[in-house]
Amino acid sequence: MREMSRRESALVRSAIGVLVAVVTVASGIVTFKTAQASASTAPKYLLAVGDSLAAGYQPTDGASLPPLDQGSGYRDQGYPGSYAADLATSRGLALVDLACPGETTSSMLATPAQLLCGELYKAEFGVTSQISAAESFLSRHRGRVGLVTIDIGANDIDHCVTTSKVNTACLGAADLAVVKNLDRILTLLVAAVHHSDPGARVVGMNYYDPFLGLEFSPGGVKGDELALGSVLATNAFNSELDATFAKFGVPAVDVAAAFKVNALTPLVRFDGKTLPEDVASTCQLTWMCPVAARKSQDIHPNAAGYRTIAAAFERRLAA
Repeated sequence: MREMSRRESALVRSAIGVLVAVVTVASGIVTFKTAQASASTAPKYLLAVGDSLAAGYQPTDGASLPPLDQGSGYRDQGYPGSYAADLATSRGLALVDLACPGETTSSMLATPAQLLCGELYKAEFGVTSQISAAESFLSRHRGRVGLVTIDIGANDIDHCVTTSKVNTACLGAADLAVVKNLDRILTLLVAAVHHSDPGARVVGMNYYDPFLGLEFSPGGVKGDELALGSVLATNAFNSELDATFAKFGVPAVDVAAAFKVNALTPLVRFDGKTLPEDVASTCQLTWMCPVAARKSQDIHPNAAGYRTIAAAFERRLAA
């Protein structure tokens, strides 16, 4: 029997649980202009808010925002293959995607992370923040929103983990800010849903840990230590997200479990290396493990990763 690594030993001793959430993707996307049809003919909508995961960003898109929709002139459709699009399709809903790549819990309440997001919200709704745009859309489409999905918070903490260190002081400060801001976001969002679409469901998510991929590259003792610090931070962060969502009666999709975070066995082969299952899953579902065809790393899911998130949303909605 092989000797356990530092990360395995620490995880075995750790009592922190993991909760993750994700959203589903598909086609069936509509523009905001289309969404202004009469109530008698308008479909039920899925309103997606959050960060680049809700938008469906992948590094191969080569852009910081979704491409322009020729029908409306706005970037309101999300990237192809977003979990929100998949979920809308599987649920028979029309997607309105307000998510902004790079969004944090603080920027969601104020100035968007991307200038073009702010321009979109201003042009469509006469507001400047994503949360205000969501409130406006709900107010304009009373009784026509069937589902609201939200993922937010990862960009608040991602800068605390690099390929050289895990900054615990940074993580602590970011966690406090996320809890405070998410409380405010959910207060506004849930109130708007209850007022305009009391029959709609609001579903949130917590996160997978892309930095588990550091155990693949750079690998070695340093990669093992970075992966350990990252997964422990992810577990703690997800616990806080889950508690905050629960406070507002918002179910949280377990994306971490879907990505097998904390699953140390069985060992899995990936690109010539033998890895714990959670590391291999991260490599298979994100852009974090460069192989011969790709030299750079990116924290976002690939197409399979977004489908995995969407499936996790479906399981949570069916529960």
